[in-house]
Amino acid sequence: MAGQMADTPGRTVSGASGAGQTACGTGQTACAAGQTAWAARAAFDRVAALCSEHHAALDPAVRLMQAHAWVGGGAPAFLTDLTRQRSALQTALSSALHSLAELVVRHGGPAPAVPSLHSSLTVASAAPGGFQGIDPAAMTALVSALDHAGHALAPVGARIAAELSGQGLSGVPGRTIGQVAEWATAQTGDLRRRLTRIRQTVPWDSLPAGVAAFDLFSAHCGDQGGAGALLGRITAGDAGAVRELLAVQERGQDPGLAARVNGWWHALAPELRERLLDLAGFGLLNGLPATVRDAANRRWLAAEKARLTRELGAATAELLRLDDPLLLGHWERVANQLRRVELIERSLRPVPGHPPLLLLAFDLNGLGRLIVSWGDPDTADITVTSVSGLTSGLDAAAGDLERSRALWQQSTAFSGDRTVASITWLGYSAPQLDPGILDPAKSVAFSHAAATGGAGLAAFTDGLRASHVPSGTARAVVIGHSYGSLTTGHAAVLRPGRLADTLIFLGSPGVGVDHVSQLGISPKHVWVGEAGGDPVAALGRFGTDPGRDAFGAQRFPVGREFWTAAHSSYWNQDSPSLRNMGRIINGQYDRLIQPKSYLDQPQLLMPEFSSNSTFKQDR
Repeated sequence: MAGQMADTPGRTVSGASGAGQTACGTGQTACAAGQTAWAARAAFDRVAALCSEHHAALDPAVRLMQAHAWVGGGAPAFLTDLTRQRSALQTALSSALHSLAELVVRHGGPAPAVPSLHSSLTVASAAPGGFQGIDPAAMTALVSALDHAGHALAPVGARIAAELSGQGLSGVPGRTIGQVAEWATAQTGDLRRRLTRIRQTVPWDSLPAGVAAFDLFSAHCGDQGGAGALLGRITAGDAGAVRELLAVQERGQDPGLAARVNGWWHALAPELRERLLDLAGFGLLNGLPATVRDAANRRWLAAEKARLTRELGAATAELLRLDDPLLLGHWERVANQLRRVELIERSLRPVPGHPPLLLLAFDLNGLGRLIVSWGDPDTADITVTSVSGLTSGLDAAAGDLERSRALWQQSTAFSGDRTVASITWLGYSAPQLDPGILDPAKSVAFSHAAATGGAGLAAFTDGLRASHVPSGTARAVVIGHSYGSLTTGHAAVLRPGRLADTLIFLGSPGVGVDHVSQLGISPKHVWVGEAGGDPVAALGRFGTDPGRDAFGAQRFPVGREFWTAAHSSYWNQDSPSLRNMGRIINGQYDRLIQPKSYLDQPQLLMPEFSSNSTFKQDR
């Protein structure tokens, strides 16, 4: 019993010793926990340093793209993708830090402060000018920024993945960063190759917007309308694809189509370009350089003349052989088309003291179409496009060509050292005084023909912008006369702020809207001329009469003619109307002149002589 008692203290001592061992073990656990928390905090600090240094790695590239995405094409999609990659980078970095911070807390350490890694970007995007290009140095900087980001982020992703794995955490954030690095590196290679080639083929200091949109960023271009596929077929020499693309162009629904064509053209090899000039209708494509269109169209015109000459000879022989009056209709159609070819040839003859005429488009069928330019619109400082109305067409083109020539002469006289291109645009089926006047689709009493023509005009002006030498100062002016003013109004609504820098309406029956603000252009750049005695100008059939104060446009003095001549008097030589148009075309709004009064007192239909007129004398 005593031995057992003695044994009890021994066990008691032994128990005390176990308690001490337990206490010592608890201290070791706390020590180990502290070491684990310290290790987690050290990993957090290392990752935080990486995050601080690299969370804005893609910001320079995003800023550059925000300033240039206005070019359209694939640029906006590339910016969206780039922004998504930037967000993925910053989210992954933030996720890694939060995971390590939570680990520190779980190990008993104080919660470290996690910095915000989602920075905001504020960029004053460049407002695109009518013919503005982009600085290739900015695109070179974009490539460099992506290259730097790709090389920097790859090791960062690997290090963060290792830090997380070392702490028993998921390495997904690090792998995400690695994927962002791979994306940046891939874009760097593609953009660098394209930019190098573009710099070798584009001769100007600025890149045309279309080249940037549809060549540099072509990997990000969609092709919803199938234009890209059609251009691919044209590259292979498919004339049918030309006709299909022209049908898409005619609808005017794709504002970027002409820019796509321009970018595609600049990417072609010289020998391939030369072969494509022989495709029928190739020169009708908006977006091709004007000189290229002229060369292709002259080849096509010559080919059509040869074909029609052969066909007329065969038709004549057949008519003589069979003596069948039913064959006369075919003979007359062929003869009429051949006559139109000869009309175009005469129209293109050089005029001393004037720039060469460029043949931008023609069509021998139906009413016929013709688009020609006095001067090269791709290099001109000022481009004027004249849109005619009722009874206009290929057969009556001589008068329209003369009007465009008069505008070129007058605007050039006031332009100083600036160059002017004056375009006759007979690019739609204008209403005629024939049985078609009863057809709403053709009648001057309805707007259907203007809506169809407006789509074609919008597409044509897209082409003028796409093919112009990049310029921050070039101006575009569109003049609509009579029913052509309604056509111009429809085009302006389709391309708000993009159709022209200045609009001029002459003898207008209305432009399809009730207020100038609906045209998408500043009211101070919309001008209306109404000759006293012009019956069409007083109609106001298609919306508010543009000559009324309620419309909100500027009015310029024209003068008065007898009502039978007033509607066609706007281009009379040395007339106040023509001189004032020359000033407006040049942007010299403060130098308009008043016509001399034929009578002592103002007469009816002479709004230009109203008491609120504030025009200055020409000087």
